Amino acid sequence: MKEAFLHLGWFFKKTYKRYILVAFFLLLLSITPVLPAKLLGIAIDEISTGVLTSNHLILLVVGLLGVAIGRYLINWVYHYEINKLGHQLSYELREKYIQHLFELDSETYESYTKGDLISRATDDLQNLTVLATNFLQTVFFNTGVVLSAIFMMVIINPLLTLASVIAMPFAIFWLNKKRQKKRAYYKIHREIYADMTENVLESVEGVKTVRAYANEEQDFIKTKKAIDRDIDSWWKIIKFESIYSPLFELVYTVSYFIAISLGSYMVITSNISAGDLVTFLMYVGMLYGPLVALSNVLNQVNNIMISDQRYHEVLNIVPKIANTENPKPILGFNKIEFKNVVFKYPKDNQEVLMDVSFTIEKGKTIGIVGPTGSGKSTMIRQLLREYNVLGGEILIDSVDIKEFNIDDIHDLIGYVPQDHILFRRSVDDNILIGNPRATVRDINRAVALADFNKDLKELPFGLETMVAEFGGSLSGGQRQRLSIARALVRNPEILILDDSLSAVDALTEANIIRNLKEARQGKTNIIIAHRFSAVAMADEILVVENGRITNRGTHEELLKYDNWYKMQYLKQINELNEDGAGEDNDQH
Repeated sequence: MKEAFLHLGWFFKKTYKRYILVAFFLLLLSITPVLPAKLLGIAIDEISTGVLTSNHLILLVVGLLGVAIGRYLINWVYHYEINKLGHQLSYELREKYIQHLFELDSETYESYTKGDLISRATDDLQNLTVLATNFLQTVFFNTGVVLSAIFMMVIINPLLTLASVIAMPFAIFWLNKKRQKKRAYYKIHREIYADMTENVLESVEGVKTVRAYANEEQDFIKTKKAIDRDIDSWWKIIKFESIYSPLFELVYTVSYFIAISLGSYMVITSNISAGDLVTFLMYVGMLYGPLVALSNVLNQVNNIMISDQRYHEVLNIVPKIANTENPKPILGFNKIEFKNVVFKYPKDNQEVLMDVSFTIEKGKTIGIVGPTGSGKSTMIRQLLREYNVLGGEILIDSVDIKEFNIDDIHDLIGYVPQDHILFRRSVDDNILIGNPRATVRDINRAVALADFNKDLKELPFGLETMVAEFGGSLSGGQRQRLSIARALVRNPEILILDDSLSAVDALTEANIIRNLKEARQGKTNIIIAHRFSAVAMADEILVVENGRITNRGTHEELLKYDNWYKMQYLKQINELNEDGAGEDNDQH
């Protein structure tokens, strides 16, 4: 728990004045509950002895009203301030978490599921907010109420106080000791909850695919099993609480019975007055709520400690891909060299790239082809600095790519991935993600280069048409062209099309390639493709097989010899002659 407080030390330090104010109001709130009981006891004694006057009665009533109004005002100010602190902390914790997620490398994202990362940013973060808000109220307010009530009880009669409360601390201690076992249950529940969240996300994201394969029943069963596991794990916690929580109520009931019995005897023997007994019993009644809350403190502590561990586990990850101490800026380049590059993914045993060497000169267009899974995308994504290479080096103008500022490298590149991630925003807002400062003219130019103009006529509101989540309202070809426009709007020095023309028809592909050739004079294009028509105009084509470059040259040069490229090219020509030019993929 100390560690959790230390983790939030930065927040307490900058808001300590507001917490002092909150603590002061909590102190007032914990003291004021004893006043009405005292005033009521005085009234009962004066009524029983016949000395109560109308003026004194008015004073007592005014006193009770004053206490009630005072408590209301103090309560209002306290809750207003503590809720402001809670929202501020929640915002800043979430901001730090999201910013850190953007700094993490691809290897980290392979270690955590989306559901796990989301649950840490929601439930676990909420528990940390509780530490700085409700937890403080639970501890300080309830402790204050208990101490104030017991102090007033001792003033009435120390022996009666001892007899009434002696069993309570032992019951709380024993109950908290038992609840230590609950921590293990709760930790398991948090992990199962993260898995359940991931399953639900997968079902929502993949609903169209599930329907397409008539797989709804199997997907429902899989999701239901995940939800059932979550419910079962929570049921263990509830079962544990249902066994042990009522035990304190039993102890409290016995204590209250002792207070009534012994107190009544003391009234009969004139050791205390009837008003004192009523006041005393009200104080005993005040103890129940705060003591139950305090008995749950360890439960809260366990939850907070687990959430603190889970939240900061991600926050403490140091990305392996990071800038050097003094990274070099880069605004442009003349030549990029891959020298004997060897690479494997962190969790794989087998190397994906082996002894890869080639050069990309500024202003040239490079085509990359090869069988599925040969390492084409992996090879070119090394420019994005997603991973460190295992061997060899990547040089930009003879300087290792690791020496340059990563953000500067990303600014050089417009990357269109195989998986076209579109957002639930308008078409133009999706394009502006590529360059938030782009003008209307820039957007129109990018749309024209991506041959997306014809699609705007079909969309109900043109550029202002809302795109469904993940681009579900667009065809496959439209999604690809919109993604290309997003990359082109930044007018990057290097444009990478990672199999980004697979869903467009041959005519549209030809239009896009022609547009790129005309509009991007002096800039570099890297086109990864399965259809060779997309790379036929490239200055150099690299053929990648089993993680190695097996052939290179222009389209014409590669067709002079018997090789994989020539064989696949002839096969594609035959298929084209048989099937026609092909249609744009309009499957939603």
